[in-house]
Amino acid sequence: MAAEDIANMPPPSSQSHFENFGNFVPDNNASFDDEFSRLASSQDWVGGTQEYQRQRTIALRSELKLHYFSQSQELDEEHELTDEEMLQGYQALCQEVGIPASDSIQECKRDLKGTLVNIVDLIDARRTGKQVEVWEDLEAFRNYTLMEGHTINGKEAGKEGGILQSLLQRLRFPRRDRQHGRRRRGRVSRGVSGRVMKRSAHAHGA
Repeated sequence: MAAEDIANMPPPSSQSHFENFGNFVPDNNASFDDEFSRLASSQDWVGGTQEYQRQRTIALRSELKLHYFSQSQELDEEHELTDEEMLQGYQALCQEVGIPASDSIQECKRDLKGTLVNIVDLIDARRTGKQVEVWEDLEAFRNYTLMEGHTINGKEAGKEGGILQSLLQRLRFPRRDRQHGRRRRGRVSRGVSGRVMKRSAHAHGA
């Protein structure tokens, strides 16, 4: 199946992470942030807590997998992706952000790592049809991405073959380097982001 066909394939709504909660009625047309906010309220997950961060990371990872790496009606959150499914997923991500889709998983990862794009925006491109913005200005991207409550749990981000982790950008300077941030800025853009996302260790992008 061609990567462009995969990119345009809508996943079955029954696979959505938000379908897994009996006391929650999902809205498949809502943005990720709106949907997760409603879910968190229904589950009493308090913003800023470790549990809120962990659950948000799980939801991000699951939605990313659903919308880009799911080509089968049988695929669920417990399914281990094959190499072919991983490649097709990364090719779909490359197409979504307007970069050539390589025939190699590692090359796709490398190209995506060099692209400033918010992970929530990638998910909303499939949930709501929102156009994904690819950023050229690192500082503007930092300001857009580093929002309260958008940190990511590093352990959860590394699961499912690291599909979420592979999109993270490191946007926070280590404390000892903040005074020299301007000089070190070029190196930062190659590190880890979730709006592309944040880990506990300050990785960002969501």
